[in-house]
Formats: sequence, C-alpha cells, structure tokens
Amino acid sequence: MDKKQQASLPKFIWVLAGILVVCIIFLIAVQIPFSQKIEKYNNDHASAESEISKYEYYLKNADTITAEVARLESECSEKNAKLSVDPNKTIDDIRDLIAKHGMDLTTLSISEGVADPQGGVSASGDPLYVSTVTYNFIQTRQKIIETLGYFEKESKGAYIISAVDIVKEELDETPTSGEDSSKISTPSAEELFNTTLKINLYYFDMTKNTGVTTQAESSESTE
Repeated sequence: MDKKQQASLPKFIWVLAGILVVCIIFLIAVQIPFSQKIEKYNNDHASAESEISKYEYYLKNADTITAEVARLESECSEKNAKLSVDPNKTIDDIRDLIAKHGMDLTTLSISEGVADPQGGVSASGDPLYVSTVTYNFIQTRQKIIETLGYFEKESKGAYIISAVDIVKEELDETPTSGEDSSKISTPSAEELFNTTLKINLYYFDMTKNTGVTTQAESSESTE
C-alpha cells in the first residue's frame, strides 16, 4: 500500500462517520418525535373531518335546523311559563280542573314551598322550590283518570304526581223498614272511589334570586 492510499483511507471513514452522524441526528430529532405524534396527528385529522362533515350537514339542512330551533325555543318558553306557577297561583289550576271535569273537592291543602334538595337554579338565578299539594275527592274511576291526566298534560304548573290513595266507597244496601231484603237489586250507579291525590309543584322563586347565572348566559352577556 502506497502513501496515497494510506492518506485517502481516513477521509473515506470520516465521510461515512459524518453520514452516520447525520442519520442519527435525523432519527433523533425528526423521525422518533414524528412517530410518537403520528397517532395524535391522525386523531386531529379525523376530528377535523368530522367537524367539516357536521358543518356540511348544517349547510344542507339549514331550514330544518332553524325550524327545530324555533320549536325548541317555543317549548322552552312554555315550560318556563309553567315553572312560574307558585303555591299562590296553583289554586287557579284547581279551579280549572273543577270547571273542565266537574270535580268536587272534599279537602285541599297546599304546603309552603321549600328549596329543591338538588339545589336547582334558573338561568337568571332564581332558586327552584317545591310545594306539596294534597286534596281529596270522591269520584268515579273515569273522573280519577281525567284528574291524573289533567295534572300531567293540561295544568299550568309543573307538577309531579307523588302518591295516589284510592279506596272504594261501600254502597249502602241496608233495606228500609218493612222492605224485603231479597228484592233488593244491584244499584245501577257507577262505583265511587274515595281518592287522595298528592302532587309536587315545582317552581322558581323570583323573590329569592341568588344573582348567580348559568355559564351559558354568562357567555352570551360577554359577547
């Protein structure tokens, strides 16, 4: 081996070493970090595609969505109106029940409202309260069904029926003086039931406003 070959050998080794170093740096600085983040990039990409699909759907169905929003707003307003019926106004519901279904009440009691155990609060900061309404009446089976349906679907307040106690009224079939008991026939009148109905009235008490608004309302006010 001559002196030129001996001099060129170290240069070749240094070139290989340089290439190897560059490869190692690329692997450490680029390839490994990218490999670690590739799953995140794929998830972000899938999320972006999902968002794009959602907006495309909204654009194609704008009229339907607008109509649905209007319906929900109307439903929300109706429910909020029901939640404004407090114990002082629930007597109006009872009067409507009597007028519509011919109910005769035996007893009626309305308890003072107490704060909802779950601590519910309206968007404007009015705390949710609950009052118990208990009343008794004697009516036919059909009238009882009508009464339950009234408080579930027709009444102005937001009620939940918590208890119903029904006892069948015994018919008086005792024969009068001198009457032959064997000739007493079965009465044709409908069966009557002594019914006690207990319902919970839920309402927002505006007189005890906490001043705490919901997060959604706070965001709207800042905008």
